[in-house]
Amino acid sequence: MERAIDKTLREWASKAGRKPLALFGARQTGKTTSLLQLGETQFSSVVHADFIRQPSLRRAFEGSLEPTRIIRTLEAMLNVSITPGQALLILDEIQECDEAITSLKYFCTDMPHLHVATAGSLLGIHVARVGTSFPVGHVDMLTMHPMSFQEFCIAQGKRMSLSLIEDCARDLLPCPLHQEMIELYKTYLLVGGMPEAVRLHAEGASMQDVRIKQRDILTAYVADMTKYASAVDSAKILATWESVPQQLAKDGGSTKFVWRNIQSGARADRYKTALDWLVASGLVSICTRVTDGESPLKSFEDRSSFKLYLADTGLLSCAYDATASDLETSGNRTARFRGGLAENYVMQQLVSSSLTPYYWGVNSVNEVDFVTRLNCGIVPIEVKSGTNIKSKSLRKFMSEYACSKAIVLSANDFSRSGIVENIPLYAAHLIARL
Repeated sequence: MERAIDKTLREWASKAGRKPLALFGARQTGKTTSLLQLGETQFSSVVHADFIRQPSLRRAFEGSLEPTRIIRTLEAMLNVSITPGQALLILDEIQECDEAITSLKYFCTDMPHLHVATAGSLLGIHVARVGTSFPVGHVDMLTMHPMSFQEFCIAQGKRMSLSLIEDCARDLLPCPLHQEMIELYKTYLLVGGMPEAVRLHAEGASMQDVRIKQRDILTAYVADMTKYASAVDSAKILATWESVPQQLAKDGGSTKFVWRNIQSGARADRYKTALDWLVASGLVSICTRVTDGESPLKSFEDRSSFKLYLADTGLLSCAYDATASDLETSGNRTARFRGGLAENYVMQQLVSSSLTPYYWGVNSVNEVDFVTRLNCGIVPIEVKSGTNIKSKSLRKFMSEYACSKAIVLSANDFSRSGIVENIPLYAAHLIARL
């Protein structure tokens, strides 16, 4: 399936001054697939060394880390030729071999003409671990996320629909495909962006089969928490992870993360490392509060107040065991669930677009879901799962700060009211370009 990062990978392969590549991202987001596709389309040969499936390959990195010796050893062990300028060497699951991580520095300095790309399901955790040496400054780093709504639509054969939506967004004109795209957006909420789940759906599999795959992925994530953390830490990580769906659907209208909602007596000083583990693993995205809507937003960041979102909205809907009919109800009780799911979806699209979202809040009564910096300046973004777009918090933000534009994402069609742009939820991926 076509991924937006594929273009970036090709640019990395062809650029002068290229360094070994470290590709971060959660398990099963498609890192290995994209690297293999890069090798097949851009190189004469691709050599794939997987340190989990082929643990004996770690011996190639024992002793001297001189690149010529490592390459000769790998060639002999794999019975292949690795020629700089012609071959792509993929070091997969590199977190299983500390020496291979360290060797990237020497590949950068001593063998710059060889294309070396690395990936690992929990590479972020490994790098963050105390005592691990990571060659900062000697690697190019990229992060791969689950498939965005745009990528999902392309996988469903809707490329021309996306083009029409972009035309409508440019001038904020009503979209002739509005209702069809709203339905596709709801489907994405359930299927999400994990490539295997998207592939199953695109091939006509039932939602039940998609759910089986999603549950397998969730089970693998829990297994990682046990494998890569101590027994005490893994219990805290799991409790924090399992609290996220409830945090996004709790009473009071705010989706702010509350420590005590993990379990009775939970506090930041006891669970902060668990939160850091989940963020470093790529399983969750954190959105911190800013106290002011001025630039630069980072200078007004309050890291003690934040929201936590799952990296993939399909996995969130799986955790809720949500069905298509659950998205159609209009009761006040289920509005919390639908609102949290829509927020998670928007966060996923903003992160996939390489934006850095914050949220703004004076107190729990006045909160703007997201605030980010676009080319036009600081822009507040309010998310509504339905068609009611009234927002006292957005009006308060606009009255306090001289923003040139505000955005409301909802189930309504494109329109404009003063500086407020009403954008359908299915066009959230376009915010960075609007």
